[in-house]
Amino acid sequence: MAFFHLRTVPGCRWPPLPDSVFAQAWNAYQELDRTQWLPRAELERMQLKQVRALLAHCLRHVPYYRKTLTAAGIVPASIETMDDFRRIPFLTRRDYQEQTASFMATQLPAGTVASDIMQTSGSSGTPIRVYPTNMVDLWWHAFFLRDLEWCNFDATGVLAVIRNTGKTDPELQSLMSGVSLPYWSAGLDPLIQSGPTHVMEVRQDVRIQLQWLRRIAPDYILSLPANLEVLAGLLIQEGPLPGLKAIQSMASVLTPEAQAVIEKGFGVPVTNTYSGVEAGYMATSCPAGHGLHVHAENILLEVLDADNRPCAPGQTGRIVLTTLNNLRAPFVRYDLGDDATLGVEACLCGRGLPLLARIHGKQYPMFLLPDGQRKHSGPLTVMVRQIGGYWQSQIVQKAPDHVVVRLIIDANWTEQHAERMKRLVQEYFASPIRVDVEIHDRLVLPNSGKFQFVIIEMA
Repeated sequence: MAFFHLRTVPGCRWPPLPDSVFAQAWNAYQELDRTQWLPRAELERMQLKQVRALLAHCLRHVPYYRKTLTAAGIVPASIETMDDFRRIPFLTRRDYQEQTASFMATQLPAGTVASDIMQTSGSSGTPIRVYPTNMVDLWWHAFFLRDLEWCNFDATGVLAVIRNTGKTDPELQSLMSGVSLPYWSAGLDPLIQSGPTHVMEVRQDVRIQLQWLRRIAPDYILSLPANLEVLAGLLIQEGPLPGLKAIQSMASVLTPEAQAVIEKGFGVPVTNTYSGVEAGYMATSCPAGHGLHVHAENILLEVLDADNRPCAPGQTGRIVLTTLNNLRAPFVRYDLGDDATLGVEACLCGRGLPLLARIHGKQYPMFLLPDGQRKHSGPLTVMVRQIGGYWQSQIVQKAPDHVVVRLIIDANWTEQHAERMKRLVQEYFASPIRVDVEIHDRLVLPNSGKFQFVIIEMA
């Protein structure tokens, strides 16, 4: 456990001894170092043990689950296998949104107390409120430490964070210029020594972002993939950031294509973290580079096919998750709305934690074709990228016969690129529709801070 530099109680220099208030988070992190190496079957057995405790709590104290579990004939003590577990009904985002009050526990275990309410970004169109506890916060700190270790981020370095801060004026104006903090994590500052963090709002112009990055000279950068991709394009033209060691993407899907552009522009490796307000840390890049390992101590994550059956390795399905540590307003078999491809059964790194080969994120919207049919928009985003000549694109359908392609172009862009793009979209729609190609200096982010590759501007 020499990866972090621990702060210690007065008079104790070696071995370091954390303050008792933060020793619990440190102990949790050390326990995660052990559990990651457990065999898959043992991890699943321990997950189901926690599930039984969670469901027993839900039956006694959470009105929504008391009703649905009873109606489904679910007896917590009888949940011995994943087949037993899969008898529990799914929870939809809309159910949670419309019946939030019934998800609130009427009583919490001794020592568990409510913490600050959080809200999702609303990128799905249906933002929800999440109700964590001190135990959720404790495990968040432990997974934060694991995440840093797996990504090989030395917390004593300089960190630059460019993200959606959720702030409004006057705080937003300061964040547009960039603010500095003396630590990486306020909650963990009394536990570990860390360098400064510099934070900027992601809605700032990318050229100003780059000027700011050159000024603060970070060792590490944390930002959204779409933002990193545009910055990488500028760096390819203008030269790298000296001293940068690594990058971590967050909040949105990191595609292999985007990762290649980012690593080319920045000249450093990019790792990925899959997290969400509903569950905190869900998966992080395997330290050996074999996909993303699910934080199975925090969530029970299922990848299911269209018939609600578990996917096999290599298959793509939708993510359904159960939060294992939130007893205040639990999510049990929650249909998250994200897609993922399941990785191999046994990772070569030796960890028993489940492996995701790729996270696809929210399902792409469907185009409405002139003949009234629907067509998936995802393949077109890949085909447009193959034309090249730009750093970032966004496809907007204005009407069944009108599509706009917004682009931030690179130095190789020509009118031939535009013509090829128009023909491609028309061929994809199987119709001579109107296609406008618009050149932009930047593409505006929504309030959620998550870039939208496809927008359908129709009822």
